[in-house]
Amino acid sequence: MIHIRISILSTVLLMFVAMTSAFAQNQTPPQPPAKSAATLLTKLEDVSKWTKQQWYAAEAKWSKEKAKWTDCRMQAAKKKLSGRQGWPFLYECMTSSS
Repeated sequence: MIHIRISILSTVLLMFVAMTSAFAQNQTPPQPPAKSAATLLTKLEDVSKWTKQQWYAAEAKWSKEKAKWTDCRMQAAKKKLSGRQGWPFLYECMTSSS
């Protein structure tokens, strides 16, 4: 009687382990974040490392688009971003498609 209980218990345990490992193999690995977000972060990091000369050249180019440049600068002012703190925001604002 004890042998029957042990064999039934071991069979149930073995089935449980087999099902658990099969379930673990069928799960899909997590997907990496979208490339656009990674690219955006890289761009923002690069902007924060720009020299003043690089920034002034970009400002001169962007200031030709008066309406967009004014809008982006007003948004930065509302967020109380100034100097190098505002560079990543202004870069993102000016290079966005909208």
